[in-house]
Amino acid sequence: MNNKLLLFLIPVLLGCTGHQDNLKNQTSTILVTNLVTNEKYGGIGFHVIFHTRNPTQWRYEQVFAKRWRELNPSFARVTDSPKWGKKELDDAFRYLEVMKNTNTEIYLTSFGVSSINEYADESDYVKKEVDNIEYLIQEKGFDNINYYCMTNELSVDEWASMVKKNELDRFKRIHQLFYDEFGRRDLDVKLLATDASPFQYWHTIEWAAENMDEITGIYGGHHYINSYDLDDLSFYDFFLDKMKWGSNLAKDKNKKFIMGEFGPKQGSFFMDSVFYDGLIYNNTPLEPYVGIQIAEAILAQINGGIYASSYWTFCDIPGIPPSREFGYRVNKWGVFKWYFDDHTTRPTYYALGLLTRFFRGPAEVYSVNSTDSLLRVSAIKNLENGSHSIAVINRHRNPQPLELSFENHMINKDFRKYIYDPENIPFNYFGDMQGHIKKISLSGNHFTDSVPGYSLVVYTTNYDEEPPARVEGLQVTKKEVDKRDANVLTWNANMEYDFCYYRIYRSLNENVEIIPRNQIASTVSTEHADKRIRNLPQYFYKVVAVDKSGNCSK
Repeated sequence: MNNKLLLFLIPVLLGCTGHQDNLKNQTSTILVTNLVTNEKYGGIGFHVIFHTRNPTQWRYEQVFAKRWRELNPSFARVTDSPKWGKKELDDAFRYLEVMKNTNTEIYLTSFGVSSINEYADESDYVKKEVDNIEYLIQEKGFDNINYYCMTNELSVDEWASMVKKNELDRFKRIHQLFYDEFGRRDLDVKLLATDASPFQYWHTIEWAAENMDEITGIYGGHHYINSYDLDDLSFYDFFLDKMKWGSNLAKDKNKKFIMGEFGPKQGSFFMDSVFYDGLIYNNTPLEPYVGIQIAEAILAQINGGIYASSYWTFCDIPGIPPSREFGYRVNKWGVFKWYFDDHTTRPTYYALGLLTRFFRGPAEVYSVNSTDSLLRVSAIKNLENGSHSIAVINRHRNPQPLELSFENHMINKDFRKYIYDPENIPFNYFGDMQGHIKKISLSGNHFTDSVPGYSLVVYTTNYDEEPPARVEGLQVTKKEVDKRDANVLTWNANMEYDFCYYRIYRSLNENVEIIPRNQIASTVSTEHADKRIRNLPQYFYKVVAVDKSGNCSK
């Protein structure tokens, strides 16, 4: 290990030693009230920059689209470039078709805005960018692009330059041009102000509320958790107060508030002339515990009244072209890796995935009363299917018994219980999410249970128990693929409304067992090339369909 990196990590590894054991054993009571605190919550999602790196079709089908469908986020912050023309838009956004299929709401923002300085008239720059947005919406079918900000974090010449150079009036002027151009073209895209980061720059949001509310459709900001260690029990209340501040500021203007980016503690360093930018806890013993802090941030967002949020990022960025500030840059923030042939998940995938799947918008958020401040709780009702989901984070180190009650909620269905436990990460090589561990029946309007120490638990009625239809038409043909012998599998598509993806199993026996060691892929495609067959015996295959509830076909 690089010596500088080792010195960088030592204080981090020592930072989580102060959390005291909580020996509380009495049952905590949690009441989900009838009070609606947010009538339309938009959900949790991810920032996506994957499409700018020309991924292969295989990576799209077996990695990006498959995992996006299963985690099913209802919100995404997506990057574009003002330098793109129609060809570049076609190349990039064809990899985001999955967002149309999953009804993902898109907030679009531009990176590389310094090109505005190449235009003699700023309005010409704006027209070019609106040309692109209009093309995406009207010709490419991305009518789920609902929000736009002209630049990431007030950055033009360099990061946050519009703040550092006191150019907020310029930000307003350019956004006015966008507002007018959207109006002329009858494009229903709301402008976001000001996307500032970190909290120290959120005064610009207040400035925007005072000076440009008439052209602003929604407000937003970013923040990374750089000042709080993973075991700091004061973090939740701190973050909750900030979320309330942002949502109340927007509410006073009859608007909503978006957390466009958020994430854990940043770690940046140079090694072998490459600038690494990523989560400071990556590849350390503390990495699994990041999922708890991120879940805590999300529950603070939900309870604080924000509209939607996006975690930075869905997947790693393999390599960012050289810049004046950093040279060649590698981004390692994703919930799964993006190396040459390594797309394995990080622990945060299995925590965030529970919340993106079951706290999907549109939803109502309910006020929750708890007798234990170290049990962080959020509760929603999905407005599309009427299901209920409750998330509980146990900040005690020991298991905590609880009684969960509902105030006059009509719930006639058992709850499925899902767990993210940092001590027992539910890893799957292909990114398949963990299943539920049990079902819990209501007794009247309540149930009792126990949550593991330092864990995230989600209780949900957002599921069905009807498995998908059996996959039909499986054929195996030996072909040469990429100059290698391969067995090419094809099968008939599953057309059911709640279909999610396929799992592929391989065995030496004709009766292929559906067990983890036999799995060789997960995909959204109806074709798979098994290229690992050279000089090996004959294989037999089975393909099963998986639905959005995690049920598998026979």
